[in-house]
Amino acid sequence: MTNLLPLENWRQILQFSPWYFWGLADATLLKSYEGCSPLTRQYAWQNSDAASRSEIIQAIETAEQRLFDELDFWPAPTYVSETVRYPWQGQSWGRWASVQLSTQHIQAIGIEARTLIMAATAVTYTDSDSDGYMDTFSVGPVATTVTDPNEIALYFATADRFDGPDFTTDVDERWRVAPVRVALSGGSVTVKGPAWLLVKPISYEGVTNIGANGLAPATTASTPAHFAMTLDLYRHYTDATGTTAATAAGTITWETRPCHGAWCCCDSCNQTTTQGSVNDPSAVATALARVGLRDPERGIVSLGEATYNVTTGLWEATCCSSCDVPDRATINYQAGIPLDSRGQMDRYWQTIVARFAAAELARPICGCDDANRELARWQLDLARTGATDELYGAISQDDLNNSFGTRRGHVFAWRAIQNSQQLRAFLA
Repeated sequence: MTNLLPLENWRQILQFSPWYFWGLADATLLKSYEGCSPLTRQYAWQNSDAASRSEIIQAIETAEQRLFDELDFWPAPTYVSETVRYPWQGQSWGRWASVQLSTQHIQAIGIEARTLIMAATAVTYTDSDSDGYMDTFSVGPVATTVTDPNEIALYFATADRFDGPDFTTDVDERWRVAPVRVALSGGSVTVKGPAWLLVKPISYEGVTNIGANGLAPATTASTPAHFAMTLDLYRHYTDATGTTAATAAGTITWETRPCHGAWCCCDSCNQTTTQGSVNDPSAVATALARVGLRDPERGIVSLGEATYNVTTGLWEATCCSSCDVPDRATINYQAGIPLDSRGQMDRYWQTIVARFAAAELARPICGCDDANRELARWQLDLARTGATDELYGAISQDDLNNSFGTRRGHVFAWRAIQNSQQLRAFLA
């Protein structure tokens, strides 16, 4: 997975300077930090004994995963492909089979999809607060038929990405520019955001020019070459229209049976995909399925085999195409706490994830104590005692025994989620 909380939101909550955090500075900006380097690097090997942006991303991912493990839901929508055992009782109650998924707060059924709106969209930089530095970028207006601002996404162009051994230049959330402000009006879209987010990712990979050459984009000079001048504009959405086993919202699968050596079809099977011989114990047959939201808050969906009628453009239920009950079902969906009115993770969860991730970091992120004060606050271990350490008698033993950890960020996150847990009950 990729981090659900954008790195820029983490920076804002932990109160780091945007220019230093994204590796940008000049002689004017650095005057207040003489004797130390306030710059945050992309990787730990680019700076001695300081956490990097890549380590912060890993800490955010860890925090989000640990929250999910405790709560059974994600702090923001993410895409999941889950394979579950097919419910044996299924339609015996006169209803479509009911499936309990591992994730709560389901937002939509379908696969993650992207459709290009415009490639190489020009970027304009401006100085919105007249301080001599170009701090805002804008893209558009661009014509579009998209009506949901949360479906608008900007990505770095292929040439600006890094195609290293652990990366791919294919468009995905790694290369997304976030957070941004989206405005839709009269069939056109305009996107704005902070300029420091548009340093080309490939500029962070160098050795001699680490951190985008250490220059901030002043208005008195041309835009530095390490800033993106074009971005790719996409529609990023949930697609429930797929009609193949690879793209459908759901599929159901049968294994062969040792007593028959086949899938035990009554008349003719509607399985769309067959892998292997019907006499092969490892073979499977797959059929398409339609998935409905039965109780999205608790992660319960309905499931039924169906075929797509290309003539009418409608899905049609296929009741009992095989005598035998399927073995498993695969369901594709989006789940997590809904985004807020700005299209971002809810502020309540932003704070929890950010402080939790801060506690997961083992080191400060730069060499200046002043810049690390807020980070150090959430990294402080509340369990420590001793002659040279502070004593924390106000912290209860129950808080210190929580499953997250004993740092202040861990304890804060643990306390914050206590009223968010939902217990599940199952019928025997």
